[in-house]
Amino acid sequence: MRQFILPEDWDGGPDCRIEGGRARYLARVLRLVKGDSFPGLDTRGHSWACTVREVATGLVLLSVGPLPIRSRAEASEQPSTRIFLAQGLPKGAKMDLVVRQAAETGVACVLPLLTSRAVPRDAREGGAPAARQSRWERIVREARQQSGSGRKTEIAAPLPLSELPAALDARGLGPADPRIVFHEAPLAQASLHGYLSQASGAVALCVGPEGGFAPEELDFLLDAGFQPIRLAGAVLRTETAALYSIAAAQIILSERSSWIPKPL
Repeated sequence: MRQFILPEDWDGGPDCRIEGGRARYLARVLRLVKGDSFPGLDTRGHSWACTVREVATGLVLLSVGPLPIRSRAEASEQPSTRIFLAQGLPKGAKMDLVVRQAAETGVACVLPLLTSRAVPRDAREGGAPAARQSRWERIVREARQQSGSGRKTEIAAPLPLSELPAALDARGLGPADPRIVFHEAPLAQASLHGYLSQASGAVALCVGPEGGFAPEELDFLLDAGFQPIRLAGAVLRTETAALYSIAAAQIILSERSSWIPKPL
């Protein structure tokens, strides 16, 4: 565990009560005992030093205090450009994997898309949307604890493709922020480097479900300002394409100072 995500109802005081599954995780999985210390992260993205005060059945009491100055500086480092992943809902448990990988890699928001070729797992298995959302939020928490990501990853409720532009606007993507759709057809008018060269605050990446977007859905995205790009090489599974696109964008954005020509 790189960090522990503190409960949403923690009031910021010196004591924190952990119960239920999170307490079992600390006591049984990590086998923490009284006196053990580890880093914590609250829902606002602030880092803390946590020390176990007491371990009981279904309960762990923590003392919470400020991190040392050096650790605080390291914890504050995170990419400045927010990445939004719009993902066509795949079959089975593949969306769980996409959510986990997105949270590990510091994606700001995952927007599951209802498309003509998407079959939500809960719709086929009789599951409730609330249970699905709770599962995704738990996966995000576990992924951030394992990876140490300081970026809070939001998981939006599944939405129709037609509502995606408005959802991105509502989350702060501006007109100049790149919106990119990954597609197997060679439609790209520029490279991924070219699309991301002007990115500043945020970038949206759109990946289709199995079988990709239907022709009319791709036309809708292009009309809505999305720019097409084709990943080089073989056609990837949707869950692989999601991780590939995130990784490619993050590398380009993080190394932008080395490849954008400086003015003479």
